[in-house]
Amino acid sequence: MKFKTVFIFLLAFYTLTGHSQTNDQTSLLDTSLAKKITVSGFCLCQTTLPDLQKLSNDFKPIEVEEMDLGKKCISQDSRFENGKGYYSDKFPGMIFQKDQTSDEVSKIRLTKDFKGNLPDGTPIDLRDLKLKDVFNIYPKLKDTWGSRGCSDYWSFANDTLFFYVKVDTTKKPQFPIDEAYYYDKPIEAVDLLISCYRIFEKTERYKQFLNDPVFFIDSVNVTRMEMQEYQPTDIAVVTVYKDTNAIKLVGEQGKFGAVYVETKKFARNKYWNFFKSKSADYFKTVPTPQSDSSVIYILNDKVLKTNFEGDLSGIDDQMFIELNIIDKQKLKKDYNISDKSFGVIIKTKPKDKKD
Repeated sequence: MKFKTVFIFLLAFYTLTGHSQTNDQTSLLDTSLAKKITVSGFCLCQTTLPDLQKLSNDFKPIEVEEMDLGKKCISQDSRFENGKGYYSDKFPGMIFQKDQTSDEVSKIRLTKDFKGNLPDGTPIDLRDLKLKDVFNIYPKLKDTWGSRGCSDYWSFANDTLFFYVKVDTTKKPQFPIDEAYYYDKPIEAVDLLISCYRIFEKTERYKQFLNDPVFFIDSVNVTRMEMQEYQPTDIAVVTVYKDTNAIKLVGEQGKFGAVYVETKKFARNKYWNFFKSKSADYFKTVPTPQSDSSVIYILNDKVLKTNFEGDLSGIDDQMFIELNIIDKQKLKKDYNISDKSFGVIIKTKPKDKKD
């Protein structure tokens, strides 16, 4: 099956026509790193402030308490804009903080309103998350107790993920730390953080074997060998770039072409984020990307039953007209579908043809 996957991709490359890229900056991230810095479909250093504003027009600046530094700290963290983030009601429990010198999001603060998955897929509800739960998920963090003298929080962190517990200043003595005392204390917030500058500074070339095209899976540059980890059933969309379009996208390495692949999981996150920004009813009906098994999508009067993720992920502001939710009774009456609880009716304009 793995060889079949590569054959399908390479066959597509030599037979499909090239497209122009809508976003010229495709980040050069290692696959494993990208997974570590992605939450709710947002990947640090690949998501920008303009990207967020396209998803929702109600993003507004918001003050952020820097728990690692604290208001009494003199120093700042150079990786992001300290104390300032951007928030939208469309993404409860998530505050986005951008790099100090670019529009790239380099930090995501998860607050008490966050309910979703951590980068490794572990589901959490921050309203109920306690320190002992974090230690069960990440046992190695038991040895990472830390707090600056100017901070009001204990921090527990690896290289990208930071959990914070409020320091109880009434407890005496403070040291040695009574670790068991804090096990039942709540996690006040979680930070996902990385230096975008260091990522791009050390990445000089795209990964590529010999005369292969440059491959991307879910915006992450991969090699042909890494592509073999995916099965055809994992794939939602394959977009091929040739000649000058490929060179414009990835530079001189694009002389053999470029192939952009979206997995079904990535596509689902993409269209879910878009649809929930367009309809509060949709967000109520489908509160997470994984919870749409109870609905069926109907695009321009066509019932989408299988392998539809790519069709939905390609919908953008230029195409979108409206989205409506219908209940089980109307779904049965109008479409003779009885095994789903809701129908998601989507209307779009015809997609522009590209040379």
